Order: sequence, then structure tokens, then C-alpha cells
Amino acid sequence: MSRLTVILEEAIRSGIGIEEADYILRIDGCPEELLKAAWEVRQRNLGEEVRFYYPLPRFPSISVTGDRCALNCQHCQGRYLRQMKVAETPEALKRLCMKLDKSGAVGCLVSGGSNLSGSVPLEGFCNVLRWVKEETGLIVNLHTGLVDKQQAEQIASTGTDVASLDFIGREETIRRVVGLDKSPEDYLESLLLLKEAGVPSVVPHICTALDWGAIKGEANALSLLKNFNPSLIVILGLRPTKGTPMEAAPTPKPETLAKMVAVARLMYPKTSIALGCMRPQQGRDKTERLAITAGADRIVLPSVKTVKLAEEGDFHLIHLDTCCAVPNNLEGKTIRDPVDT
Repeated sequence: MSRLTVILEEAIRSGIGIEEADYILRIDGCPEELLKAAWEVRQRNLGEEVRFYYPLPRFPSISVTGDRCALNCQHCQGRYLRQMKVAETPEALKRLCMKLDKSGAVGCLVSGGSNLSGSVPLEGFCNVLRWVKEETGLIVNLHTGLVDKQQAEQIASTGTDVASLDFIGREETIRRVVGLDKSPEDYLESLLLLKEAGVPSVVPHICTALDWGAIKGEANALSLLKNFNPSLIVILGLRPTKGTPMEAAPTPKPETLAKMVAVARLMYPKTSIALGCMRPQQGRDKTERLAITAGADRIVLPSVKTVKLAEEGDFHLIHLDTCCAVPNNLEGKTIRDPVDT
């Protein structure tokens, strides 16, 4: 009996730890027995419901820093900030949110570039964010970056619905890619501070192969989250981007992303696992198909082929005009009309 078979038999009964997770992430390909085990755990705990998410146009992203980011991380360098709507002052954010609310939007992601401490500078926007929650019907997801206790309490005081935080599991990766002298435990502390401050939903995002295309620290990131007890984990994948230092980095294969989803599922049997929007487009259909088989119950921007396969597979499908970090209890008004799918 192979080591993988032994691990998976035990995983079905009682889950896996960091050593088993690291082993699975390092094996070649994505073995069928891994997918079968992850699917068994997923079906037992979550049934066959799959949620598909379509953020645009009703859940746009907003940058409060424009395209500026003090960290200028190796994989992004502000490229993705350029794709967001811009609101660099509290007044601009208020006007934009009023416009979104009146035009039928259901919510927004408020994000931006980080400062040299790794935080998105949201402090000056807290009063407006509070106004947005009190005076509009918008769901608000804040991309916070690292926070201290005071920042966490300020964010919670706005009434924001969701706080999203990128979570990195290796100190060297944090230095090499993000340029911060921080540890994985610092990221964990930010998650805990946001949760303790009272943010209703705090969602960690883990980017597969963030370290220049290599798998380094992903198992540790998942393991550390045991101290946080997440209700949702978003799995992302490095998207080598033209014009950045990492444009020639290896793109994680569909099998690699599927293994990451499977490991997350085996480690967190009852947690919602999402395949997020920031992922490679190469091999898109295969990535999405394998991710569902590996235990993902949320997929952002699925391909037409993926939706068709899910329909033919007798899944219970829910299509939502929002981002995948929004919890189930807020999804009522985000459900997409069937004619739009």
C-alpha cells in the first residue's frame, strides 16, 4: 500500500495535518485517488451544491490608492489596481458608492495598494464606509492587508460585511515576493484581530505557487489557519503578469491548483473552499473541472463549458452576482436571474 493511499484512508476518517498536506502538494500530477477522497469528504459534508460567482458589473472593485502601491510586489507591481474603479478620497468613495447603489449594484470590494507596513490605507475612509453601510444597501468587502488592533477595531466599527486578507505561509516568500519583514504568524494575527474586533466574515486568500511559481509554504499556510477556524478559504493561483519581475515564472498547472483545493478540503472538511478570480487562464476549463472534483464548492467566473458540465452532473447550481468571499447569509439579493447565466 502506497504512502498516499495510507494518508487518504486516514484523511477520510479524520483529516490531514501539515506533513501530509506537504507530501500531497509535492507529488507529481493529481492522482485520481486523491480526487476521489477529497470528493467523498466534500459530498459527505457539503452535498452537491456549487456556487458560481460573477463579480462584474454588480460587485466592482475599487482602489483607494489609484494604481499606487508602496510595496510594489514582484508578482503584481500595481498592474491589477489599474483594472479597478478609483476613489482616492473619502468624498470620491461616497459618490461612487451612491452611484453604484442607485444603478443596481449589490456591493463592492474596497481595496488599494499597500503602504510600507503591508496595510491598505483605509483609516481615512472609515467614516464613509460606515455611511455606506448605514445609508445604502451595498455589501462591502474590504481588502485590508495587515492590521494592528486599532486598525482592526476601526474596520469593524464601519459595519463592513467582509474583510479579505492574503495569507502567506512562508517567511522567505513574504520577503522575496512582497518585500516585507513579516512572518506567517503576523498574517494569522491580522486575521484573528479582525475576527476578535467583530468583523462578521474574515476570509483568508492563499495564492498557490506565489514564490516565483514554486510550491513553498502553502501547506504551512493551511495548517496555521487551524488557529483561526475559517468558514471560507479562497484558493488563488499565481498569474505570471507581463511587465512584472515574475512574468516568466512557471504558471501553476491545473493539477497543482486541484491538489491545493484537495488538501484544503481534506484539512477542512466542513469549510467552504473557493477557487478565486486571481488564477491562470491557461488550462481554465481543466482547472475548474478538477477543482470541483477536488472539493471546491465555489468557483469565480466559470467558463461556459464548466457550467454545462456541472449542469450535466446533476449539481445544485447557484449563480451569484458577487465575489466569492461574500457569506451565504448575504447572498439573497445577489442571486442571478437564470436568463443571465
